[in-house]
Amino acid sequence: MPTRAETLAEQFEQAVAEFAQTIEQIPDDKWTAQGGPEGWTVAGVAQHVSGQFPLEMQYITAAAEGKEMPAYSWDDINGMNESRAEKNSAASKADVLRELRDGAASTAAYVRALSDEQLGRTGSLALAGGASVSAQQLIEGGVLIDHVRGHMKSLQA
Repeated sequence: MPTRAETLAEQFEQAVAEFAQTIEQIPDDKWTAQGGPEGWTVAGVAQHVSGQFPLEMQYITAAAEGKEMPAYSWDDINGMNESRAEKNSAASKADVLRELRDGAASTAAYVRALSDEQLGRTGSLALAGGASVSAQQLIEGGVLIDHVRGHMKSLQA
């Protein structure tokens, strides 16, 4: 029977595999088209997901280790996202896929190694008004797995 961490890692890997497949199916002439709810190019959205794992890991690691979570505001996060989307509006599909797969591999390895105790540890999330969230909730919710899936739906539309 898989551990909770193994199950979470597999769910994340599945979401990333589906996201990669979605990227691969986007025609080259649509890659730099702008649209979707983000208002970014397709390339910018795809790179946003592939490049976001280090920031997401800051939150997950802090919760799992019982440390203080980053105190970024929504303005901070949105500013970083907008800046990166603009900078990467024409990123190559190959570069995005490479970054996605490399980042996902190290992220999944970290998740897979977490104990049940670490998954249950909580921290105060400034972005949620100081609500207490667990490492598992961060992995499942909008910070990791649901983040990938949410932007995948945007690309599919």
